[in-house]
Amino acid sequence: MTPSRDWGSYEGVIYWDNNATTPLAPEVYEAMEPFLKERFFNPSAGYGCARHVREAVEEARAAVAALLGAFPSEIVFTSGGTEASNMAFRQMAGEREGGIGVLSTDHDASLKTALALGSGCVCPVDREGRAVPEKWESMCAGGVSGVSFAWANNETGALQDAAVLCSSAGKHGVPVHLDIVQCAGKIPVDLHGMEVDYASVSAHKFHGPKGIGCLYRRAGAPFSPLLFGGGQEYGLRSGTENVPGIIGFGAAARAALRHLEEDAGRLSRMRDSFEALLRAQVGGVTVHSGGTERIPNTSNLAFDGCTAEALMLLLEPAGLLCSAGSACHTLQPMPSHVLTAMGLSDEAVRSSLRFSLSFMTTQEEVEQAAALVGSTVRKVRGVQSSRTGPVLVYRPEWKG
Repeated sequence: MTPSRDWGSYEGVIYWDNNATTPLAPEVYEAMEPFLKERFFNPSAGYGCARHVREAVEEARAAVAALLGAFPSEIVFTSGGTEASNMAFRQMAGEREGGIGVLSTDHDASLKTALALGSGCVCPVDREGRAVPEKWESMCAGGVSGVSFAWANNETGALQDAAVLCSSAGKHGVPVHLDIVQCAGKIPVDLHGMEVDYASVSAHKFHGPKGIGCLYRRAGAPFSPLLFGGGQEYGLRSGTENVPGIIGFGAAARAALRHLEEDAGRLSRMRDSFEALLRAQVGGVTVHSGGTERIPNTSNLAFDGCTAEALMLLLEPAGLLCSAGSACHTLQPMPSHVLTAMGLSDEAVRSSLRFSLSFMTTQEEVEQAAALVGSTVRKVRGVQSSRTGPVLVYRPEWKG
């Protein structure tokens, strides 16, 4: 199962880094293709061909809204989740005094934006990665201009009690931004059933294209555009629309909505099966956030006596792609701020790998992945126990 290094020839490799990005679903590509070719028209143009493109954009908007439990008029297309979060944060920060309150385990798109906008507040989490309720309540009561949290953590998959956190903020009249980048398309979402003012979504996390996402803005919630120009997106985000991306986003939303509950249950069972198989093969495996509800596709595991770096060096040539945390930090290796915030030791943090499945994952892959990881863990433990140094140096003869 050794992958070729030619572009596009990774067939047969088990790709389990789907929280970083997902492969484009065939039906999504098919929906996009005409808008990359013959239906290339600018949707703002006045002739008939362009009006048909505009209609397709609005159909996609309605599909995304249906996935999120929102009105189409509440959906503003963006370049992705990061832009959407920035738009919401800047809006909340401009409404009143006080910084933006966030969770210590939130994505950098939230943490760094809150920091850039002033001295925000950071709410701690417990060992499972869940917000400490009394600290969250205190933060909401402390004069923040808005609060934000990731409903599902991108590294551990831990789900916050979104209804409770939103309600706490609403009690104090604090606007709420909800990061649902890792939730949308994976679990049922009903934004109208929650006290949420803004929410961020990214299409490429559930088999849509990269470079497209949206900001949910509750009807009546204040909003001032960051981009000015031609007045696209009903004056809320100027710039010619990424039509192929929007069409793909809509197609991915429709596909997810059709199979959401059935696929989420199947995915959860496969994740649990993977963890059980691994624990049966090798001891010393800890499931991070294993004691709380998680999104169904995510498993973050610590392996005693190993380093994540050593495991990944062997797993890739063996045919399994995973990660040691957020893809945003892969090129700048550092201990996971998520696991650190959960109170884990440095040793536990550096021995942890994230495995994120997708709706394309099969049970056969689960069994193959468990066997690969199990054998790799035994190999690394054997080598590291016989060496005096703490770090395993990769050797070519271990390949495969």
